[in-house]
Amino acid sequence: MIVRNESGTRRLSLRIGDFGKWQASLLEESARRLGAVLDPGGRVHRHGSVGSPVTFGGERAWLRVSPFLAHEMNRKAWRGTAEAAAIPGVSKPALLHRIEWHADGPEPVPVSAEVLTLVADPVASRERFLRMVPDLPPDWFKDLAASLAALRGYPTDRRFPVHDAQEYGYLLSATYRRPVPASCAPAFGTEHLDLAWANVTAPHFQILDMEHWGVAVTGYGAAYLYLTALEIPAIAARVHQALADVLDTPTGRYAQLVAAALIIRNLTRLPDPGGLAARLHYYTDTLLD
Repeated sequence: MIVRNESGTRRLSLRIGDFGKWQASLLEESARRLGAVLDPGGRVHRHGSVGSPVTFGGERAWLRVSPFLAHEMNRKAWRGTAEAAAIPGVSKPALLHRIEWHADGPEPVPVSAEVLTLVADPVASRERFLRMVPDLPPDWFKDLAASLAALRGYPTDRRFPVHDAQEYGYLLSATYRRPVPASCAPAFGTEHLDLAWANVTAPHFQILDMEHWGVAVTGYGAAYLYLTALEIPAIAARVHQALADVLDTPTGRYAQLVAAALIIRNLTRLPDPGGLAARLHYYTDTLLD
């Protein structure tokens, strides 16, 4: 059932215990509409989506189904995978087919059903932050660098909250409470805004989720992946070496300040067993000196 809150925004009044069942029903109906056959196991439930291995057109594939929950989703993110399909040179699952349909209810809920090539490799980390050493051969770093360079070369007008010059200024002032030096100066371009270790695979590099990409400070994706590896210094050093062409520039240094500030803010409400926040404060002091 859908109701409206006081601001008029739609929300689903489903009990928590019902949500997984509702997601499963959307997955099954999407498969029926696509003519795909769901595997009996391997389903992955996330808050905003549900996915499963399928057979589609006689081939193994992955079906990802996402209802558009207007109270907590950005429509650009909801259509991010589809809009990223045309970007060349980025290692990511290929979009084979996509439909949109509406789930029944007092107010129909838009549902996106995307058939993607099946990825055999696991994620590099079960957490956003790297806390265990993954298997990353040399080609992994080459594909990482090539993918981010290809994304930077693809123009877009997709924009998300926080990622603009004014918001960055507020964020850096609140986090560091000191001036940003001239050696850290932003340029803007196309970036992945959620390049976490749980969103990339290993030992072969692919970016699994292309929902959040758009205009940001150049180097943001590289900075986020690098900084969230600092608990494993050997891996962080290899990431930095692979992405030094952007990280060691004025905009790359500014991107690191932005990414670090956002990570530090998130860590105020997340466990931090490895002291990542302290590492980030120490590292950003070197950028600000």
